[in-house]
Amino acid sequence: MTGIHLLIGSGGLVGEALVERLSDSRNAVLVTSHRQPLPSIGQATSFFWDICSPADPVIQDHESHGIPALEAALEGGTLRSVSLFAHPSFVRTDSPSEGSLKGLEDLSRIVRLIDHLRPRLSPDGTLLVFFPSLSLHRAGGYLFARTWIGALEGVFGEWSRIPQGPLTTGIEILVSPDRHRPHMTREMESRIASRTSRGRLATAHEIADFAAWLILSRSPLFHGQILRTEGGPYY
Repeated sequence: MTGIHLLIGSGGLVGEALVERLSDSRNAVLVTSHRQPLPSIGQATSFFWDICSPADPVIQDHESHGIPALEAALEGGTLRSVSLFAHPSFVRTDSPSEGSLKGLEDLSRIVRLIDHLRPRLSPDGTLLVFFPSLSLHRAGGYLFARTWIGALEGVFGEWSRIPQGPLTTGIEILVSPDRHRPHMTREMESRIASRTSRGRLATAHEIADFAAWLILSRSPLFHGQILRTEGGPYY
């Protein structure tokens, strides 16, 4: 039976590189995206899903490309891995609005979707959670982003404690520019790179190589851990 690898959120350049590494004659890659028209990402098949939609995340549909269509695709193989990239937009502001933390409702949609998909994972499957990292950002104004990341870490901790659950590992990716969202200047990128151990940011391909190894090796060595990388890009 065909193995299936699912990306929740397209993951920018890291996601593109990961799709390339997971696609072969025995494995299919499915990707959800909020973008319209749906992006073409290597050999992956794309489905619409919007983290910010008020619709039920399990039954959300859009022009027959939503979760029902994804469910039908999953029937054709064994779900080997789920990689979670999706997150709401992070906007820097020195004066957060009164309702700025209401975006945490989006996290409940992610939890419901992952809880719905997790039983479908094969016994030796992998749940890989990508965390946007602000660890090297010294500027303020990221209240919602830091709150979101902290809440996701708590959810991750619960997922990793589920008996007989999938191998669950987290990867922090430094928020840096990419062609989809060039939200940092090169000067900012250089300052952040200077704070890393090697003085440069890891590339998308380096991150994808490591992520693919975690998924394909099914190694339990990093279960329940969030691993920090000094690079990206992540959007």
